[in-house]
Amino acid sequence: MKFTFHDIRYLVFLPVFLVATAVSAERTFKWIDEAGNIHFGDRVPPRYANREREEINEQGRTVKVHAAAKTPEQKAELRRLAEIEAAEKERARKRTVHDRSLLATYSSEDDMLLARDGKISSVDALIQLTNSRIESSRKRLLTLETEAAEFERSGKPVPKILQNQITTARTQTKENEAFVIAKEQEKQAIIEDFSADIARYRELKGH
Repeated sequence: MKFTFHDIRYLVFLPVFLVATAVSAERTFKWIDEAGNIHFGDRVPPRYANREREEINEQGRTVKVHAAAKTPEQKAELRRLAEIEAAEKERARKRTVHDRSLLATYSSEDDMLLARDGKISSVDALIQLTNSRIESSRKRLLTLETEAAEFERSGKPVPKILQNQITTARTQTKENEAFVIAKEQEKQAIIEDFSADIARYRELKGH
C-alpha cells in the first residue's frame, strides 16, 4: 500500500491532534452553588452561568477563570472608579504642561514676582479708574434725586426724562461697583496663583 505525502503528513500530526482533543475533552468546570457546595461537570447549568467558574484540566489545575457577571451596582462602582482615574490622569497631564510652562517662561523667582506685580498694577489701575467713575455717578445721582425731590415737594410729577436719568445713573453705579468687586477678586486670585506657582517653581528647581 502506497502513501502520498499528504497521507504521511496526516499520520504524523494525527497523534498530536488526538492528544490535544483528549486533553480538551477532559477539561471540566468547577462552580459553587447557592449553599456553598462545590460542583464539577463538563458544562455549567444555565442557572449558574452568571457565577464565577473555573476550567480545570486533567491534572486538576485551573487553566481559566470565568468571572461572575457584575451587578448594576458593581458596574456603577467600576465606572465611578474609572472616572476618578481618568480625572487624576488629566490633572497629572495638566500639571506636567504647567510645569513645563513655568520653566520655559521664567528664568528666576524674581521674574515671577515682577510678572505678578505687573498684573496686579494693571488690575489696580482699572479699579482706581472705576472708583472714580463710581464717585462721579454717585454725585450725578444725588443731583438728579435732589431735582426729582423738588418736583415731588411742589406737587408736580417727576418728568419722564429725569426718571430715566436717575435709573441710568443707578444702573451705572451698580455695574461699576460690581466690576470693582470682580477686579478685587481677580487680584486676589493672581496673588494666590503666583504664590502656588512660586512654590512649585522652587520644587522644580530643587530649592
